Amino acid sequence: MNARATPAVESRSAPAECGDMPESEGFDEARFRRALSRFATGVVVISTGCGDALHAMTANAFMSGSLKPPLIVVSVGHRARMHARLMDDALFGVSVLSDQQEPHSRHFAGDPQSSLAPGFAEIDGLPGIALLDRAVARFAARIVDRHPCGDHTLFIGEVLTFALDEHAPLVFFGGRYASVAR
Repeated sequence: MNARATPAVESRSAPAECGDMPESEGFDEARFRRALSRFATGVVVISTGCGDALHAMTANAFMSGSLKPPLIVVSVGHRARMHARLMDDALFGVSVLSDQQEPHSRHFAGDPQSSLAPGFAEIDGLPGIALLDRAVARFAARIVDRHPCGDHTLFIGEVLTFALDEHAPLVFFGGRYASVAR
């Protein structure tokens, strides 16, 4: 028996190779960025180190990687100071921000909030890692892999411990902060 697959949708032009862009159109980076902003995300603070060596940054490129083993993934731009830290450090933390922590997001994104005194708690038994207090969820992870991804690196961490609280999350959509009704 000779089965032949037929496409569900016919194309009138020759198919482009995966990843090809028509040369005549060019690539509109600003429009691409706007298109990406149409995906609502949570907001996290990535941290490494503790005490005087603590470094933290705001990000929204965070996801679960696997349940078995428990893995999380963060994407960090090559130009970010956090990138160099994560290339050298073995541990990192992710604190998922609550809708009450927008000032924290702005602060760790490079817009210092003068009246803000962020509280980080060190994790017992894990020297070198601190997580933000009152976050919706907090993860401490050991870096198990790093993957180049264009102008970013994907850092994969095996979750060593985590905690969660019952707060509404902070959401980022279209360049603006929002919250989710409980």
